[in-house]
Amino acid sequence: MLKSDLFAAFRTTVIFLVLCGLVFPLVLVGIGQIADRPAAEGSVLTQNGTVVGSSLIGQSFVDPMHFQSRPSGVSNWGPNNPALIENVSQQVAYQKQLNPSINLVPIDLVTQSGSGVDPNIASSSALLQVPRISNLTGISQDVLTRLVNQYTENPVAGVFGEPRVNVLQLNFALDNLLSPSALKAAEVNATALNAAALNATVTNSTAK
Repeated sequence: MLKSDLFAAFRTTVIFLVLCGLVFPLVLVGIGQIADRPAAEGSVLTQNGTVVGSSLIGQSFVDPMHFQSRPSGVSNWGPNNPALIENVSQQVAYQKQLNPSINLVPIDLVTQSGSGVDPNIASSSALLQVPRISNLTGISQDVLTRLVNQYTENPVAGVFGEPRVNVLQLNFALDNLLSPSALKAAEVNATALNAAALNATVTNSTAK
C-alpha cells in the first residue's frame, strides 16, 4: 500500500513537472511567436546587426545630442528626504544648463520612475529638447518636431496616461537622419556641452 502510494505521488509529480515546467511554457512561447514575434523575443532594436537595446526597457541617454530619458535606477527616498531633494535640484540645474529655453523643467526629466526602467517620456518633454538637439546636430527644429510627433503614442484607451514617446526608438530614428561624419561632429559638440553643463551645475551647487 505504501509503495503504491509513493509511486502514485511520484508519477503525479513527474506529470505535473512536465506539464507545468515544459509543455505549458512551450505553448506560451509558441502562442507568443504566432501572435507577436518581435514582442515575444524582447522587442529588441538592432543597428548594423548589433542589438542596441529593447524598446521595453529604459536606456540611459546622457549625451546632449540625443533625447534624454528619465534618470535610471531606483531609490527608497521619501518626498521629504534631503538626498532626494538635493538630487532633483541638481537634475533641474543640469537640465536648465543644457536647455536654456526651458523655464519649468518637466518632472519626468529629473525624477526616476517607479521601476527605474521606464522607456517613455511625455512627448512634451521630448519637444522641449528639440532646440538643443537641433543646435548640436544641424537638423532643423521642424524636422525634429515631426520626428517626435511621428513617434508619439496616444494615452491608453484615449484616457490613461498622456501622449508619450519611446526614447530609444526616437533616438534610433534620430541617428538614422545623420551621416557618419555629421554624427561624429555632433558627438564632439555634445561632449563639450555636457562637460560645460556638468561643471556649471557643480559650481552652482558648491556656491550654495
